[in-house]
This record gives sequence, structure tokens and C-alpha cells, in this order.
Amino acid sequence: MRIGVFLPHVGVFGGVRRFLELGNAWSARGHQVTLYHPGGEAPAWLPFRGRVAPLAAAAGAESDLALCAEPHTFEAFAGHRAARHLYYCVLEGDPGVARALAVPDMLLAANSGPLRRALERRTRRPVLDGAGGINLAQFHPDPTRRPAGPLRILLNGRRSRPRKGTDLILRALRGLERLTPLEIVLFDSLGPENRQDPRDGGALPPHARFVIDPRQDELVALYQGAHLFVAAERKAGWCNTALEAMACGAAVVCTRSGTTDFARDRENALVVGVRQSWFVRRAVARLLRDAPLRERLAAAGPATAARWSWEGLAEKLERQVEAAEPARAGVAGG
Repeated sequence: MRIGVFLPHVGVFGGVRRFLELGNAWSARGHQVTLYHPGGEAPAWLPFRGRVAPLAAAAGAESDLALCAEPHTFEAFAGHRAARHLYYCVLEGDPGVARALAVPDMLLAANSGPLRRALERRTRRPVLDGAGGINLAQFHPDPTRRPAGPLRILLNGRRSRPRKGTDLILRALRGLERLTPLEIVLFDSLGPENRQDPRDGGALPPHARFVIDPRQDELVALYQGAHLFVAAERKAGWCNTALEAMACGAAVVCTRSGTTDFARDRENALVVGVRQSWFVRRAVARLLRDAPLRERLAAAGPATAARWSWEGLAEKLERQVEAAEPARAGVAGG
């Protein structure tokens, strides 16, 4: 199958990993994958096994399946000659969904169960199951990287996007070093798609440090060396970082946003029901005090992650596209 993937860039941000990893999985399954984006260059931070071409080249090409997940390349995606067009919704409130609904026979997919159900209620169309995934060859435990102490808490440091919840978590962590010696590590990347330096976002708690622009092997080492990973996202689709942390054997505290497909409270994570710093603080403090619980949750993470591989997701999407009935024009509403 010839698959055309449309992206606004090939940087670290904006959910790009999902489509590079899917492209690699489809390439491994024998499909011909071409990634179209404005610059046309290959990704520098993650190897890509398919072809890469400038966005303008899509107008003269043809695919069996065209795939898009954001509004900036939607026009080129919708105009591309393809047997099937699939719009992949990855965020609540995605403005591209309305444009997808206006195109007869365009397929819809969503990257989480809650988002899929919400889209089906809104559109009254079938929405493909696009929940997943994780690179299990890359993200896996290495207990030798996790120090005996101090306890290391890891979080995504993207302070420029309030829905990520970084500053909410930092408020929750203040003073917790009184319970046990702590190290707080934040990671983020800078680049054309994210120029705001997260270190300029205000004072950090004691014993906190930033890791900026980690390579992929360095990112894995951060997860493997963490005792606890904290995520407090809002209106997320799929929280990649929480699952990556689970895969690497870190205990996880998270909100429900982006995690309900894989996080089970007190089974493989502590799931915070109310997205406020007091509730996040209570969950983190519990794991700092209760080493057996922390270790039990951490041990459950890799088995959880194993069910959500990119290879499994690529095969699942492929089956659903082949079986999908074309949407009927004029059915969608709202």
C-alpha cells in the first residue's frame, strides 16, 4: 500500500513522533510510506524508514491512503489523489475536525478512547480506534540507571503550554523534600517549533534541574533513572510521556487526560481525579512515603506498555481502514 503522511514539520513537537513511528511500522510491514511536509528534509532526531518529500510534491503524486492530523497541511492533504483519506484527531478541540467533516467519505480516527467516543457523539460517524503506541525497543527498564537515592521525580518541562500542567506540578512538589531527599528533573527541547526557553518560566523548587534538548538515548536514560514520573495534562489525546515512563519502569502519577486507555488507579499508576496541585501533591507524597506501593506500580508499567506498541497500532489502523465503510455526505452534525 502507498501511504502519504502530511505533517507541518518534522521537529520534536506537535505529536510528530506518532506519525514517524507509524511510518516506520508500516514500512516494516512492506508498505511504501512518503512523508510530506513543507521543508521536505528528513527528521534529524528520529530515524525514518520511509521517503520524505516537500509538501508541494504531494500535488503530483498518488497514494492508496492519505493521513493528516492537523489543519496546517489539510488543504494539501485533502487535494492529494488517494483512494482513502484519513483525518487523525489527536487533541480535544482540534480545529481540523470541522474541515474533515465537510469532505464526503473522509475517514476519522482518534488517538484515545475518550476522544474517539466524544467524536462519535459529535459527528454521528464511525471513528477508527487510533489509540497507542510506544516504541518498546527504545523504551524499556534498566534498573542500573536508577540511583538508590535521592528519589528522582521526572516531568515534562514544557512550561509554554499550560495544558501540559508543568507549573501545576511544580507547585505541588514544593516542600516535599522535607519528606525524603529529592531530585526534580524537567526535560524539554528548543527549536523552530518551540523557541521559548522553559527555564525562564519562574523559580524552581530546591534540588530541581532542567535537561534541554536531550537526544533520544538521553531521554530514555532520564525515564530509566526516575523513581517517579508526574503528568498533569488537560485536554490531551494520548499522553506519550506517561506511557514511556511506565515502559521504563518508573512509577507514574497522572491525571485522567490522555491516560485513561492505559492507566489504572492503584494497579499501574496513581490517577488523580481532580486536576489541582493539592491532589497531585497528595498522590506524589503517598508514593514518596510508601516504597512498596511505588515499587509495585513501577513493576506493573512495562507489561502495560507492551500492549500498546506502534507495530500493533499500525496493524490495527490498517485493518480498520480496509474494513471501513465510506462516510455518507451530509450525515455529520454539530
